[in-house]
Amino acid sequence: MGWLFMPFTSMGGHKTAKSYLDAQLTYENTLEDGTKRGLRVLASSCPGNRTYYAAAQEIVDGIAGNVFAVVCLVRWNPRSRDGHQFGYKDSAPLRR
Repeated sequence: MGWLFMPFTSMGGHKTAKSYLDAQLTYENTLEDGTKRGLRVLASSCPGNRTYYAAAQEIVDGIAGNVFAVVCLVRWNPRSRDGHQFGYKDSAPLRR
């Protein structure tokens, strides 16, 4: 998977990589059949703005499901010449 870069103005008001990625991974959608599916972040950290680690949990119709790890590489460059100060790259899922 590739990198996604953006300017700070595209981070929805989030001031850190951790808060932005926490928000991206916390959501609920209602499907056409009425089922509600989503994720919530149980715990996360982003030491040194280099790597984001999170434990996320699936939620279906309000019932907590599987917990899994999320790992993203992070690039934080406030002085970026091209104006894209924040970037992240998620890891491919590992299934066993």
